[in-house]
Amino acid sequence: MPPAAGFFLLCQKWIDNQEYSDYSMAMKINTKLRYGLRMLLALAEQPDKVRSTAELGETMMVSPKYLRKLAGSLEKADLIDSVQGIYGGYRLKMSPDRISIQMLFAAFDEKIRLSHCVNGDSCPLFDTCYARPLWDYLVDLIEYRFSSITLTDILRRTFDRPLPER
Repeated sequence: MPPAAGFFLLCQKWIDNQEYSDYSMAMKINTKLRYGLRMLLALAEQPDKVRSTAELGETMMVSPKYLRKLAGSLEKADLIDSVQGIYGGYRLKMSPDRISIQMLFAAFDEKIRLSHCVNGDSCPLFDTCYARPLWDYLVDLIEYRFSSITLTDILRRTFDRPLPER
């Protein structure tokens, strides 16, 4: 058996014995990130307008209570401002062309993970894995792209720029 085949069998054996429920899953964007992005985009459509969670919830078809929960993290990350009072709500704290997808990930303390083992989650092959450098590279590439894609890019659908030459 070629060394690589033995390596992959060993990886699979290790994975099969772990408590994680889904090693085969690809990168998954969780609900906080999806709805957080939708909330930021809704605010970016009219960046100077204060919008209540009731209004946003109706537009987005999301519970205003859940949006208030998301708003706490977005406000703490300095992406949005809270305006108090009867006509209160939320607005962007900066121009939509300065808010990147990577900033959204940071607001919710989320990391891009392509595999459970990439970040060293007790994988016995972490230091000798042939595939891990590729997964690390792909995470770096995604983070690089997410740091350059802004809310304005998404609204204008101009985020599909070609990748830079290496």
